[in-house]
Formats: sequence, C-alpha cells, structure tokens
Amino acid sequence: MSENFQKKFNLAWHQHEHYWIIIYGRAALAPALIQALQQVGLKPLSGGSAAYGGRTSRQWKDAWDRVYEVLTEHNADAIVEVALVPGEELMDDAFIKRQSVMATQAIAESLWLGDALMEGRILCYLQPVLSSNDKVFGYESFARVIQHDGTVIAGDRIVTASKALGIEYMIDRHLQVQAIKTFMSSQFNGFLFINFFPGFIHRPAVYLEGLAETVKSFGILPKHIVLDFTKSELPHDIGHLKNVCEYARTCGYSIALDDIESVKSMQRLFSEIRPDFVKIDMQLVHKIAEPQSRSVIQDIVEIAHASGCTVIGEGVETDPMYQSLKLLNVDLFQGYLFSPPLPVEVALKRGAL
Repeated sequence: MSENFQKKFNLAWHQHEHYWIIIYGRAALAPALIQALQQVGLKPLSGGSAAYGGRTSRQWKDAWDRVYEVLTEHNADAIVEVALVPGEELMDDAFIKRQSVMATQAIAESLWLGDALMEGRILCYLQPVLSSNDKVFGYESFARVIQHDGTVIAGDRIVTASKALGIEYMIDRHLQVQAIKTFMSSQFNGFLFINFFPGFIHRPAVYLEGLAETVKSFGILPKHIVLDFTKSELPHDIGHLKNVCEYARTCGYSIALDDIESVKSMQRLFSEIRPDFVKIDMQLVHKIAEPQSRSVIQDIVEIAHASGCTVIGEGVETDPMYQSLKLLNVDLFQGYLFSPPLPVEVALKRGAL
C-alpha cells in the first residue's frame, strides 16, 4: 500500500515498524500479576507509576494476545489501563493515551479491516432494486471484505471494526467513492443507493467532497445517487441531521430513510428530512402475512405517497411477500428473491442484475 493511502486512512495500528504495549496499574499490582507480565516481556518502566511495558514489532497483536491472556487470567481489566504507543522510543508519558483492556482488545480484533484496506480486499457488492414490472430501477452498494481463505465479511462487522480502529469517517468516504466506481465499471444504469452515516459529520462539504468529485468525473446525474441512512445511525440532534441532508440536497443527491418499521419512527423524521425514498424494514416485510404488519405497511405507504415519496420493500425473500407488497402499492422491491448482493463480475456472468 502506498504511503499516501496510509496517511489517508491514518492506519495508526498498521503503519509503524514498532509499538509499545504498556500496562498501567490503577494502584500497586499484585506480585503474581507483575511476574506474569514480566514473563510475557513487559518490564517495569521508570517514572514512579505502576507501569510495565515492552516494545514489539509491526505485528503487535501477537504480543498483545499474550498480554491479554495474562490480564484475563488475573481478572485485571478493572485494575489496569493499557496504552498502545507507536514508535521506536517512548514519548513523554503525559501525552500517552490510556484506554481499557477491552477497548484495546477491540482494536486487536479489528486489525483485519486495516489489513484488508492495505491489501485492496474491501469491495463493493451490488444488489438490484426492482420495480413492480420486474425492471431494474437501480442498485444498492454493500461493503464486503474478502478474507485470505475466501470467506466474506459483511457490512455490520465492517462498521464495528471501523469504529474500533477510529477510521469510520474515512472508510465511509472511501466506500462512497468505491461504490460509484464499481457501479460505473459495470456499465449498469439507474439509481445507486449508498449507505450514508451522518452522525459524525461536522462539515458536510468536506465529507462529501470525494463523492462530488467522483460523480462529476463520471458524469453521473447527482439525483441518481441516493444517500441511504438507517435509523440506527441517526444522530440524536435532528437539527444537525436536517442540515446535513439539506446540504446533500443542494448538491442534487437524493435521500432515503432506511429500516422504517413503524409509522411513529417514520413520522419522527419525515417532515424534517423530506426523503425521496422510504425503505420498509425487512423484519416488517417478513411478517407481512400478519394483519397488524400489513396494516403498518399500508399506513407507511399512504403517508409516503401523500408526500410524493417512493416506497421500497426490503428483504423480499419469497413470492408471497412480493405479491403482498405489490397489493399494498409498494413501489420498489429488493431482496434475495431477486438476487443477493454480488460482485459485479459474478452478477454479469449469472445475468443476475
């Protein structure tokens, strides 16, 4: 991976030749714990505090695994703090960030994502969104990581790992651009739905600059790019969310509210956000045979259509689900009944999209 790519993602836990693992005791540590730490290579550090540290290589997780095993065996997570410090020499202790044992373990367990970025193994899969006459309306992009053994890691784990590594802002921007490049390389047509996480956006113009440059370079109509966000990622500050969406709308992008499971969850944001699309939560779609679920879906459709908003049924897995949604006047459909998310080259070979 290039140095510029490293700097772009600030892969702090991947790009240095040496790291220090330091254990700070909140009080004096028990002799048995001290002895165990020393046995895995951590030595007392000067400075008067109960600190034990050791330098390791770029592959610091191997050393951390041994330290973590010691801390777990001694039930030490409540009595110690951990610092991971990159570099040949230790910096001034006053500038060293300390964190919990579990926060450090979360970073160690998420290193696969940084490795995937460095090795170009994070890809965008596409899943079709169909109209009621089975015509392709557009596609949703899903992030996937391909492991060395061929296994595929899906979006939720990618989001969790990116947060642990502190790169969720950067990877979200990267995936927006990659989704467009993947879509355009396929020569598919229609709308492109891109997952969008507005909760940590402070400057929308900066956050969306890479997307804007890519849209312009490919000559895509901005309204064909749908920024698709879920209620689980909505910030508590609705005013902030409104401002982000208004800026996105001034750029010409479309907006989708995802995972709508009730009229209440829809109405809470509908008047403020004024989305172009509403996506019915798949759990509600899966219960469409139940009268109460059908009634909720019907209410969502009526409210959306009254505002000129298009309704998408997600997670359509069976023909009865599909036919029932059509009877309720849902506009668009997405799910494994039609196609799972696929790499472009596989979809083209199968004729799935």
